[in-house]
Amino acid sequence: MAGLYIHVPFRTAPRPYDDAYTVVDPSRDASVLATALAREIEQYTDSVLGDAPIRSLYVGGGRPSLCRPAALLPLARALGRVLEPAVLDEVTVELHPADTSPDDLSALRRAGVTRLSIEGLSFVEEDLAAVGAPHSSDDLVRSVHQVRRAGFRQFSVDLLFGGAGQSRAGWKASLQRAVSLGVPHLTLHELEAGDPDTRADQLAFALTFLRAKGYAPYELTHFARPGHRSTHQQHVYAYGSVLGIGPGAESFWAPDSSGSSVAQRWSNVADLTTYVGQLQADVLPVAHDETLGASALAREYILLRVRTQAGLDLSTLADRYGLRLRDQTAGTLRRLRENRLIHDEPGRVRLTDRGRLLADAITHRLLREV
Repeated sequence: MAGLYIHVPFRTAPRPYDDAYTVVDPSRDASVLATALAREIEQYTDSVLGDAPIRSLYVGGGRPSLCRPAALLPLARALGRVLEPAVLDEVTVELHPADTSPDDLSALRRAGVTRLSIEGLSFVEEDLAAVGAPHSSDDLVRSVHQVRRAGFRQFSVDLLFGGAGQSRAGWKASLQRAVSLGVPHLTLHELEAGDPDTRADQLAFALTFLRAKGYAPYELTHFARPGHRSTHQQHVYAYGSVLGIGPGAESFWAPDSSGSSVAQRWSNVADLTTYVGQLQADVLPVAHDETLGASALAREYILLRVRTQAGLDLSTLADRYGLRLRDQTAGTLRRLRENRLIHDEPGRVRLTDRGRLLADAITHRLLREV
């Protein structure tokens, strides 16, 4: 099984809280991009896409909801030729609060979209102003109501934390508003520019508060009520294969069930004009590619899985990547256990809530020894 990610880079203004490739030019013809995206998908039809059926589709990037559904018809037709409805579990589209309308939401439902990810950022007006968000808290609340009225049971709201000047009271108010609105899934995005202690305090509060409200943290910053986890995000954090389509998109094609210990990673050119031009010339727009061996894969597995509630599966590390974590990091694991930073279970190592606040440091310490 694999995931498919489609990057739509259009935005109306720069986004200081995200380093993904974007183009600040809403006048661009979305149908030109859609045709290029369709051509890239067709390039992979008989190679990568022939190896594994797509289980999840995620359309994100800049602000995909700037594109009217009719402009994306070339892309929709290409997807119809490669996706198997019987296998496809989830189709997610990122939605901006200022772009929601009943007609567009209905069009997304008819097109087979099953899940929406709303770029909310905050339910507090001051926090939205601090990051230059092009929408208000009222816009966000209205979009949540519209999404639910349109019949979407599965949806998520992104919230920023740790920003300079963001108060704990404001953070608490934003989380409380999301819970009161019945948002079933929350994705928290940490702003690195803020004070580290403040960020840790806000994440600690979110862990306690959201768990008490029925949200389980299945990844460090992904919280969901029962039955509302993102299939695509779970696949990514399970270190599964993902084909990235679009300018600046990244792909990772991982070992399959045959036991292969080699994987491929590649990234597309992060320039819309070059991307479109190369595909018009029937050239794949790959800017960089690399082959990953067992050692590199083991390290990346640790980087991803430490962040999850399930943690590190020691059998997977040993059988697939040849890494016996207990043998190589026995002293570190003992100290982490004594400091109540990890749960050291038979066949598995996972972070405690206290350890979650130090996830990066713990990961770095483990990687130094493998």
